Amino acid sequence: MKSSIENIYSSAFFEVLEEEHGNRQPGFEAVLSELCAVNDALSGAPELAKFCLAPGIKTEEKLEVLKNVFGGKTSPYVYNFLCILAEKRRMGYFGRIYRSFRARYYDKFKITPVTVTSAFALSAGQKEKLISKMETITGSKIELHEKTDKELIGGAVVDYGGSRIDGSVRHRLESLKKEIAETVL
Repeated sequence: MKSSIENIYSSAFFEVLEEEHGNRQPGFEAVLSELCAVNDALSGAPELAKFCLAPGIKTEEKLEVLKNVFGGKTSPYVYNFLCILAEKRRMGYFGRIYRSFRARYYDKFKITPVTVTSAFALSAGQKEKLISKMETITGSKIELHEKTDKELIGGAVVDYGGSRIDGSVRHRLESLKKEIAETVL
């Protein structure tokens, strides 16, 4: 990976966790979950993000706010990492650092995130079949994310690793419409 700020910080944090957890996934998974929650908190509270980025506010004040918001609610690893980012004036990169860390996690544990969008919620059996099929296609474990979109009419769209499988009724109808339009003189 290139030497961007997000990659440097996510790599350093990942190395600390590797020293502590080795190749045990649960430790990394817990930290990833906490980083996701912090990312959601910063995204959902623009005033907190602005405060953490404000150049006129002393580092000590920022650390106190981080302590009040995240102290005791996250692991010492995540809390200390946030403090380092605040001290180094890198909180503005948090979202990108989180995404870089998540990509490292997926790579280390051979996980492929898959998003399935369907007109209706999938049954447990459908999810199992989809996960099994995608594990065969990708050769990795699957982390399934579900969305619903009534405009698909039926079927599903599966997105993974920059690829898309579009088995929606809407897509089939659009393809048929295009085919008919091309054959009519």
